[in-house]
Amino acid sequence: MFKTKLLILVLLTLSSFASEATPKINKAVFDCSAKELSFIASRLRLIERTSQDFSTLKQKSDFVLTVHSHCTPIVSRDAAFLSPDKDAKLIANIHKQLKKLILEYNVEVRACEIALEAFGIEKEDLIEGVKTTSNSIMDVIQLQNDGYALFPLIN
Repeated sequence: MFKTKLLILVLLTLSSFASEATPKINKAVFDCSAKELSFIASRLRLIERTSQDFSTLKQKSDFVLTVHSHCTPIVSRDAAFLSPDKDAKLIANIHKQLKKLILEYNVEVRACEIALEAFGIEKEDLIEGVKTTSNSIMDVIQLQNDGYALFPLIN
């Protein structure tokens, strides 16, 4: 009986050391279907800030941004058709934010092929680093099943 209790104690101690040795990864999927450009820009800044904060805390993050529905055109290099000329600066800022998220914070940006087709956007027209997925809703479901927190970006 004593040996059994001792064995259990040793195993519990070892398992606690193993869990401390495994770095925590903060996983989230940001699901963008928003249309309002200023709202989208503010959410992209929030994703960047969250990435910075985890980095400051020396914690890893694994973020995915799924883009579909009204949000889809933001991943097109030729997003001028989104809105009047007055928003050209905002569109350029969104593109800059997307590139920064991809390159500096390793955020995986996935554009839904169903939505790309609906908006007439060709894969060749996507911002560099944007990946495509056949169905972003399926991606969101699979990511949630893999433990990613869901943050819908809708307005």
